[in-house]
Amino acid sequence: MKCSRGILVLAVAACLSTTAAAHGDIAGLWTRGGAAETPFRPPASGPGPVMTLRLPGQRVPRLAGDYNAPILQPWAAAVVRKQSDAVRAGATVNAPQEMCAPMGVPYILELNFHAQIIDDGKQIVFLYERHGQPRIARLNAAHAANLKPSWFGDSVAHYEGDTLVIDTIGLNAKTWTDNFATPHTDKLHVVERYHRRDANNLDVTVQVDDPGAFTMPWAAQVRYYKDDEPWLEVSCAENNIDAATGKLYAEPMATKADF
Repeated sequence: MKCSRGILVLAVAACLSTTAAAHGDIAGLWTRGGAAETPFRPPASGPGPVMTLRLPGQRVPRLAGDYNAPILQPWAAAVVRKQSDAVRAGATVNAPQEMCAPMGVPYILELNFHAQIIDDGKQIVFLYERHGQPRIARLNAAHAANLKPSWFGDSVAHYEGDTLVIDTIGLNAKTWTDNFATPHTDKLHVVERYHRRDANNLDVTVQVDDPGAFTMPWAAQVRYYKDDEPWLEVSCAENNIDAATGKLYAEPMATKADF
């Protein structure tokens, strides 16, 4: 069936249904589950992400990352250690999303709020519930030339059978890579592969390469669950409260113009 513009809702629905049948349907409302489930998981083999720090006989807070991870260059390991030490000392660490900053890629994949995925045949649209963060991946397109680094970079997508592949470059260095404050540079290159395992599970493999921050490319696994709970409005300006202390986070303020 050839999809074309029309005025009938049924015709549009039939076009989208045909597209889903041809490539596998990943569209819908998904969630990462509870906070304990959202950190990146290591791949079946090969280099994996920074994991929670493990110390013999000690209970380490969830947001303390292992700065000894072999994927980290020395300067990146020092950044992870700084947060790890602060968290273990009992300090409250404000993650970027708690300061109203966009999360970027791949960090947005650790978000445990809703994610709405829309495939209109020309682009894949991700709508993330927290702060209404949008993201677009153009289907069957090439990266633009002379990209200016941005929060979510430039994403293009294509299907390999029933797996959606998204390739992202052009990311600025303002975001974290994960909850451990793992840094990256604007050389970051992220490839995501989305595969719907069954009606209720969406599996994602994330491949990360950044010669400016990591000693080697690495991969991580992510799982989304089907969710039919109501979509909520989450506005940072109204809800920027530290759940642990009950105090408001300070609103971010630029020290100089970005134009």
